[in-house]
Amino acid sequence: MIRRRIFTATAGLAALTLAPQPLAAQEPAQEDAALSAEPDEMQQAMAMLGAMFPAEPLTADQEARLPQAQRIIARMIPEGTLSEMMGSMFDKLLGPVMQMGGTAATSTVTGATGLSALDLDLPAEQVEELAGLFDPAWAVRQEREMAMFPEMMAQMMDAMEPGMRKAMAELYAINFNPTELNEIEAFFLTETGTTYARKSFTMSSDPRVIRATMEAMPAIMGTIGSLEQKLAEATADLPSKRSFADLTPTEKAKVAELTGYTVEEIEANLDAGAADGEAYDTAAEAAE
Repeated sequence: MIRRRIFTATAGLAALTLAPQPLAAQEPAQEDAALSAEPDEMQQAMAMLGAMFPAEPLTADQEARLPQAQRIIARMIPEGTLSEMMGSMFDKLLGPVMQMGGTAATSTVTGATGLSALDLDLPAEQVEELAGLFDPAWAVRQEREMAMFPEMMAQMMDAMEPGMRKAMAELYAINFNPTELNEIEAFFLTETGTTYARKSFTMSSDPRVIRATMEAMPAIMGTIGSLEQKLAEATADLPSKRSFADLTPTEKAKVAELTGYTVEEIEANLDAGAADGEAYDTAAEAAE
């Protein structure tokens, strides 16, 4: 539970604080896999993900601009910036996000039963009674876990920071010419520039920004909801997709030859996937 909360909070922080920077550059199953992976497996998984985003090496001109870009980023993101930001942000932003699953008692019961917080339409006293059945020390345990989060998150931010500074320096060297870099550096050498560098990260993750995002969510979801219909219309003139069952015996044999799996193994895998899908749909319907 505590690792899941850290994972969620870290992902939320990255999305909320870094993406909106004006001067800066998983699905549940993926989250579970990341949380359960052994260190070697985690490194392999991260290497595979990193390979999906190859970066071109810097040109000679960009390499020449890199030292100045590094100076700029050092002023924008001084050592300890992210961990310092984490300390000031935790209570007003990440704390509430991490509590979205409900109170400590609710989290204890949902974790032990598989029910959602919405399923527990019970008075607080009854939820706490249920929590006590699963974990007599639920309240103390939650208190101690939550007390650890600011320090642990700060350590994680410290681990992220060097890589972020390196990537941002390279991006500045790539995207700005010498004249622009001179002007940017001159700005950050001013008192105003120093103040901006210190405040920009926390401003971008202010509750006002989060609220604005939440207010836009209905429109976003409406767009997503119409996507399936638009995709169907855009591909209406194309031949229909074929499933493995639609293939001829010769075509099935070809698939087996190329994949290294027998026809029977492929069919068994498809059957297992269909069964998992039906189980998920059944559980979702029951929850509704």
